[in-house]
Order: sequence, then C-alpha cells, then structure tokens
Amino acid sequence: MDTGQIIAVAAAAVFFVWYFAGALLNRRRAAELIRAVRGAVGAVGEGPTIRWHGRTAFEVSVAEPVPPLTAFRLLCLLEPRDFPLALAWNRLRGRRDQVLINADFARPPRAGAPDPGRYGIPGLTGVELRAEQPHLRLVLQVGAGGEAAIEKSVALVRELAAAQPGGRTV
Repeated sequence: MDTGQIIAVAAAAVFFVWYFAGALLNRRRAAELIRAVRGAVGAVGEGPTIRWHGRTAFEVSVAEPVPPLTAFRLLCLLEPRDFPLALAWNRLRGRRDQVLINADFARPPRAGAPDPGRYGIPGLTGVELRAEQPHLRLVLQVGAGGEAAIEKSVALVRELAAAQPGGRTV
C-alpha cells in the first residue's frame, strides 16, 4: 500500500469508530433525556407516549392533558454525535440537544414573542405565544446536566396556559 491508501484507510477507520461511539453516546443521552421528560410530563397530564423519529429524535405526546391544556407535545432532537462534521458545525453555532414544546390551551392567548430571558430558565432560547394552534412554542437547548430546565419549561407551559386571555402573562 502506498501512503495515500494508508491515509484513506486510517481516515475511514477514524470515521467508522467515531460513528459507532457517537451512536452509543446518543443512546445514553436519549435515555437521560427520556428520564427527565417522563418526570416532567406527569405535571401536564396522563398517558404519555414516546415515538421515535430515527436514531436522533423522539416525540412525547400526552393523551390526556390537564385543563387548561388541550394538547401537549414535546420533541427532542439530539446532537448528531455520530457525524463529526455536523457535530462541529452545530457546536460552533451553539446548538445542543434541543427540546421543542408545543402546547394548545383551552383559550387562545394574546399573540407575542416574550423575551426568553425573563423566565429564568437556562437554555430557553425561544418563546412564542400564538392565537392559532399550537398556542405555545418553546425552544430549549439542553446540555449535559441541564435536564432540570425541562421540568421548569413544563411548569412554564402550565403557568402560561392558566393565564387569562388579555391578562398579564408571567
């Protein structure tokens, strides 16, 4: 083998090992997030179901949300730990594992996009209240050890759902 072939085989071996190590890390991270999500969604209703979307995303839907919620769905998007170039790109942009929460309320709120910093939840990067469904959209960046932010975000969902239309929203 010449030098070029050795370099190509070595690079392929590195990517091969990285792929399987990243997939293993993502499975472990998914288990951590599922534990945190299961603990948090009990506050918004009963009958949560988990549905996987490939190896790096899962959705949790609550079958019987507590009033004033009429629907609750949480989507977890894991970092692409199995693909080093995509992982590096996302890290440079500040992206971590994402939790997207969509909720519908019994009464639509006033539309708006409050400042996420006012709620004091680490990693909360987006809050949007809408008159149409879904009434609430939250975007949460969750790093390792930041799973408590999921429970705080679910509590925020209940608080915003209980706010009266036209009234002050937290």
